[in-house]
Amino acid sequence: MENQNINLEQLITNPIFKTFYAIGLIDEIALRNYIIKSEYSKLRRTQSQLSAIFDLSEKYHLSYDAVHTILFRKRKTKSFHLPLFN
Repeated sequence: MENQNINLEQLITNPIFKTFYAIGLIDEIALRNYIIKSEYSKLRRTQSQLSAIFDLSEKYHLSYDAVHTILFRKRKTKSFHLPLFN
């Protein structure tokens, strides 16, 4: 995860985001995973790795292994080509 200071609350309440969400252009799982990674970084300042993962697993109703996979498994980014200007 890149260390960018993105204000998720501001992004999610943006009317453009809401429009993209309404027409299905937002990958909800990818967004959830990004939020989990962001929250994990904050939790690690005050908690052990194990505690932080368990807290997130309870909050998001995921197994410990699922949260661990979200945090530490290397994934390829999805890429696609939109023929916008043909």
